Amino acid sequence: MRADHQALVDFLLEAVADQGTTPFPVDVLAGLRRVARCETVCYREWSAQELLEFSLAADEPEVILPVWHAYPQVRQDDPLPGGALRGSPLPHREWFGRTLAISDFLSDREFRGGGLYAEVCKPLGVRAVMKVFLPTGAPTGASLVFETTRTRFAETDRLTLERLVPHLAQLRRNTLARRTYPALIDSTASARLRLLRLTPRERVVLARAAAGETNTAIAAALFVSPGTVRKHLEHIYDKLEARTRTEAAAIYTQERLVIQSTGLDFPGPRRHSQNQPPQAGESEGNRPKITAAQQ
Repeated sequence: MRADHQALVDFLLEAVADQGTTPFPVDVLAGLRRVARCETVCYREWSAQELLEFSLAADEPEVILPVWHAYPQVRQDDPLPGGALRGSPLPHREWFGRTLAISDFLSDREFRGGGLYAEVCKPLGVRAVMKVFLPTGAPTGASLVFETTRTRFAETDRLTLERLVPHLAQLRRNTLARRTYPALIDSTASARLRLLRLTPRERVVLARAAAGETNTAIAAALFVSPGTVRKHLEHIYDKLEARTRTEAAAIYTQERLVIQSTGLDFPGPRRHSQNQPPQAGESEGNRPKITAAQQ
């Protein structure tokens, strides 16, 4: 396997194995640095007001960071601005998902004649800069910045990064999902505790209501009157501390979606299967019965 392909595979394996909650930590950026064959890679995420995320992979970060503090003063010379400590303009939409170099916008003479080169790049020996802007789905910017002491990045470096862009965007989304996952689990555990207050029949009624069935349809399926279904729903609202049918259905649906998508269950008293609500296409009339001998 060619060295550049091996570096690409190694990066993807290392990045997927990372289970942290920081987008592109230093060890992941170090692998990306080998892929792009450059001296420095950094990740920045920002809003118009402040820098939200920052990580840097370089041989001497303690030398680089003080020099980068001059960036806000020369940001106007950067055709691809973003990531200043106190916020920056958000990237143009047409930049999302693309690998762009400063040389795409400025000639070498224009670049070397500006303050960005004089105050930031030249002191660090940087001669070419390339950036990848990731879509965030929010009013924020996110970019990976690659710097090299070579005259310019090779076209193969650009093409490799362009192939990686969908994976980089997914890695970021996975990280953000891991941040919110504990809160989702806590919320779902709370929903489970409230659902355990329901009787088996109330849980069946709620499952059918959450599936969109009307009171009349539920009554017909359970061989009861619509008034009985309405009374069951009133009890369900009280026990779930819900104000509406929609809110009660959302509590039930949230629990089911998380359990089905993660395979996780939550502590609580177990009930035999005949006490559980029907699954899709199943009704109480055709549910298999458990006899005393089977229990």
